[in-house]
Amino acid sequence: MNVIYIAETSLTNKSAYTHHVLKMCDAFCKKADVQLIIPYVGNNLNLKKLKKNFLLTAKKNILVKSILNFKVSNFLYRILFGYKSATYTKYSNSELIISRSLISSFFLCFFKINHFLEIHSEFRGFTKFLMIYFNYINSPYILKTIIISRALSKKFTTLNKKKILILHDAVDTRNFSYSKRRNKIKSATYVGSFHKGKGIELLLHLAKKFKKLKFNIYGDPLDNTYDISKNVKIHGYSNYEKVPYALVNSDILLLPSANVQYGRSKSVNISNYNSPLKMFDYLAAGKIILASKRDGICEVLKHNFNSIIVNKYDLKMWTKAMNEILNNKYQLHKLRSNSIKTAKKYTWDKRAAKILNEIN
Repeated sequence: MNVIYIAETSLTNKSAYTHHVLKMCDAFCKKADVQLIIPYVGNNLNLKKLKKNFLLTAKKNILVKSILNFKVSNFLYRILFGYKSATYTKYSNSELIISRSLISSFFLCFFKINHFLEIHSEFRGFTKFLMIYFNYINSPYILKTIIISRALSKKFTTLNKKKILILHDAVDTRNFSYSKRRNKIKSATYVGSFHKGKGIELLLHLAKKFKKLKFNIYGDPLDNTYDISKNVKIHGYSNYEKVPYALVNSDILLLPSANVQYGRSKSVNISNYNSPLKMFDYLAAGKIILASKRDGICEVLKHNFNSIIVNKYDLKMWTKAMNEILNNKYQLHKLRSNSIKTAKKYTWDKRAAKILNEIN
């Protein structure tokens, strides 16, 4: 089988978008020949290093196809990428085409090319105009619309429900090795971006309340405007290959989410329907997860089963939840065990298999 995957990403960036695309292509590589179409590759692509950094496990390599000779820097270039991706794909004879690019999907529909469209956030601007008001979202050439959570699917009221395929993000549990469990809780860890609403401010305040705990924060460096206590260590960005080790060697994994949260776009609030990729890494690590109550998150995380859910994004509530963990209110061994069991239900291989089953 031949698979084409279209994505508006650069393989050199650090985003969850790139991580998701590479892990999905890697999963498809175990069943098919995969071409990843992106705007620009450049001269420094090192597939061996890429596989190491993202812990890709397929024996086959992903064939990376550069459609443009330059990076996408504005909307006109996105349109050009979408058009050229569709024209290239038209003559590919691929059995499965997946697009993470809305504009590419529009051109695929225009050229009457069957494909799957994957959506991780609400539409906005010109793409909303095309996909919703011109009803391209219900084009017969979009065979299935893959949506990252049930909460997000509710945003698309005009979409034919028979064409919706709900698939959360995923994890490769084989990336995680388990050491002997510590009974004493000594550390709490956050991994991810520092976009607005991700909860960094709350975590720094929480660290001041629990000075005997070590707080590890992995992500971009924090600027001097933050008041950082001595028990907080900012590790900066780490390649994904180091993330499983960092999570397994922590005790509590933190997933705060404010009422308003932004991802790649600074104009769309993703807080209530987001299904964070790191949530599945947290589950696979088999540790205690402390998370905000959000619709998308709570489709996977269940209070007192595989995690502890905090009802409000509020320092007082988070402090109370942390104290309950430290005072053994919960059966922590049960939470750890159930988190691993949950992670095994959400693997990249199973996610890819569900898409392939739709084609079959």
